[in-house]
Amino acid sequence: MRIGKRALVLLLATALAVLAAAPSQSAPRGKLYVIGMGPAGPQTATLQALQTVARMDYIIASALVRSLFPQQLAGKKILFDHLSGLWDYQGKFFTQLDPKLLPAFKKERARLTAERLGQIEGLLAQGKNVGLLEGGNPCVFSSAHWYVDRMQARDVVIIPGMGSAAAGMAALGKSIIPAYGSRFLLQSAPFIMSDDLLKDDEVFRSLAKYQPAMVLYMALKQPGPLVAALRKAYPADTPCAVVYWAGYPDKQRVLRCKLAELPDRLAKEKERYLGLLFVGRFLEGKPYLAAEDKP
Repeated sequence: MRIGKRALVLLLATALAVLAAAPSQSAPRGKLYVIGMGPAGPQTATLQALQTVARMDYIIASALVRSLFPQQLAGKKILFDHLSGLWDYQGKFFTQLDPKLLPAFKKERARLTAERLGQIEGLLAQGKNVGLLEGGNPCVFSSAHWYVDRMQARDVVIIPGMGSAAAGMAALGKSIIPAYGSRFLLQSAPFIMSDDLLKDDEVFRSLAKYQPAMVLYMALKQPGPLVAALRKAYPADTPCAVVYWAGYPDKQRVLRCKLAELPDRLAKEKERYLGLLFVGRFLEGKPYLAAEDKP
């Protein structure tokens, strides 16, 4: 049976359309980009971060980060807030929950995590790129790794970002390392350094002889136990500073005092979250010139 020229053209066109609609076996797989957006909006985000955001098909971000980048995220498809449900349940932070509710919290968190990972996996399989926007440095106290650690390394790309500590150091205007006799720069959080609500102060006492320059995250919520632990290891006149809203041009401010004065000074402050505590001699004097005075 002979097929007319017009019928043949129509048949070929239909076949090509079907092939174009079918998923290609060689189509590149998408990636999850964990993007460090800096601590305070576009002015502290890197060019690499902003360019990566522009290329993303879908975005995952907290409400705070979304509020800081309205122009860059305009028209972007938002999947979910990756922080929601990770550390809270029924309107309370997980550490404040009745112990009886902890199993239900963990079960719900596991369900949410599986659901969200399924969304990400489905999009990557379609060749879509997903950007998870993390404030500050995406590798320091980053909730992004709650998801990343459950994924294949091949599917994840991390874009570095400036952390709040860098912004805080700039606000203080001091060299944090080298600094006098300090052998290292310590970045941590009190709840990691000590057990049982900071009653175990062995870590602080062990570190004190090396005079580390310290940057402490999440240190303002319960300053009393923290200062009590520090006072067992450091002199009362040890210089301290708190940088609130590090990197925010209209909100950033610095509180300076001695260790003994810290509880009273913090008691007058309302902010209990967005502040970094700095402790060490680097806050006074000129480290390089001081080094020249050594015999």
